[in-house]
Amino acid sequence: LITKLDDNLLKYNYDDNQRVEPEWYIPIIPTVLVNGAEGIGTGWASKIPNYDIREILSNINRMLDGEEPLPMLPNYKDFRGTIEQVMDNQYLNSGEISILDSTTIEISELPVKTWTQAYKENVLEPMLNGTEKVPPLITDYKDYHTDTTVRFVVKMTEEKLREAEAAGLHKVFKLQSPLTCNSMVLFDHVGSLKKYESVQDIIRDFFELRMKYYVLRKDWLAGMLGAESAKLSNQARFILEKIQGTLVIENKPKKELIRMLQKMGYDSDPVKAWKQAQEKGEGGEKDNSTGPDYNYLLSMPMWFLTKEKKEELCKQRDAKVSYAANLVML
Repeated sequence: LITKLDDNLLKYNYDDNQRVEPEWYIPIIPTVLVNGAEGIGTGWASKIPNYDIREILSNINRMLDGEEPLPMLPNYKDFRGTIEQVMDNQYLNSGEISILDSTTIEISELPVKTWTQAYKENVLEPMLNGTEKVPPLITDYKDYHTDTTVRFVVKMTEEKLREAEAAGLHKVFKLQSPLTCNSMVLFDHVGSLKKYESVQDIIRDFFELRMKYYVLRKDWLAGMLGAESAKLSNQARFILEKIQGTLVIENKPKKELIRMLQKMGYDSDPVKAWKQAQEKGEGGEKDNSTGPDYNYLLSMPMWFLTKEKKEELCKQRDAKVSYAANLVML
């Protein structure tokens, strides 16, 4: 859902000069539509329902094929009721109720975000006890819930049950509630509040940003692979010339060794140099290095001078060069 391959592309926060979490992550799908969101701020209110992750993935795939995303109905995992569209961005979500016999009904699902205890206190108890203006509607009820299911068994007279059925059981037992999506307000990637008119607009906005970051990831990987292959090439060449005797490093001052390596065309640590260039491009701290860095060559263990290690480095280099070439062709 959130790949490590994007870690190097994110803008990170700093706390006491220590890098902490990024300003935001860039998942492969718009997770706000999976989890939903609801909140109130100064001048703004936002309410976004949950959607089926499979439908979201289907719409992302449609956009990858150059097609437009399709409208989606709100969806809540394990919800056994129904959600129907009434108007644009307006839905009716209903629980489940059925008649068991002439004096018994069963409520097996409540509307989304209606809790059993609240329903019992606000709906069933007044129906059982009645009020000054409204006589009792039911004679008894029992609850048989589990941690994942709802089940109320309600008793009432045959006459009251017929009246409730005629008026509509969902209406009488308050098992329907509206679900509106007219205030879908989110922060965009630059931190500005933006109101979206439809869920498709949210998907389009996300898709555009996600595709941009796929390109950035590709460029970053190509640059990193190029630096790594250059480092391996330099190491393989260093080992070969040391074995052949054309490169003599014994009993020489480090400064002289660095000048010699520069004169022979060896690169200062390519990976380190590339990473420093990336940090500069992102407005990071200035480069504090004092000169070329050849530790990646001079600090290699003696066993790196074996034929097997030289061949292994060459294979690694060729693999990275091939990977980088294939990446550029995508």
